[in-house]
Amino acid sequence: MKHPSTLDQMLLLLRKYAFLCGVALSLVVTLACCHAWTAHRPFHPDSFTPSNDPSMRALVEECHIARNTIAVSGWIHSNVWPGDEATLILTVGDGEKEFSIPYRLQERPDIARTFHTEANPFHNRYGFAGTARKPAGMTPGATIHLNIISGHSLYRISHACRS
Repeated sequence: MKHPSTLDQMLLLLRKYAFLCGVALSLVVTLACCHAWTAHRPFHPDSFTPSNDPSMRALVEECHIARNTIAVSGWIHSNVWPGDEATLILTVGDGEKEFSIPYRLQERPDIARTFHTEANPFHNRYGFAGTARKPAGMTPGATIHLNIISGHSLYRISHACRS
């Protein structure tokens, strides 16, 4: 009786356990993507020119700083944003310890009715919801900043997170 070679034995094992290897690999990739999405990235507001926008209105409806995460949601409106040349960046902290929070936009028809009469879907996206891992040393009284960047100008509203 002929004994299978080492290569044949390895291929048999691979075929036998391919499904388990695929599941394990999928889990690792999913965890890596989740970890990267909720990562905090430094934000340096001093690299922009502070500007004032009297039309800027915002409300942070929820703000939670838990043991390991930061969650914030609300809405923001300005004559500058939403716009083609403007970007919204949510941040937490101050100075050298200010970090961006990944977010997704949400449709807010209630806010759109207040500020616009046209039914443009782009103008319904005033809402935001963001979650991130809590940076080391962040305390429950941290400041949340809603930053609108247009060109090299920075428009911002701050909110003290009390939870």
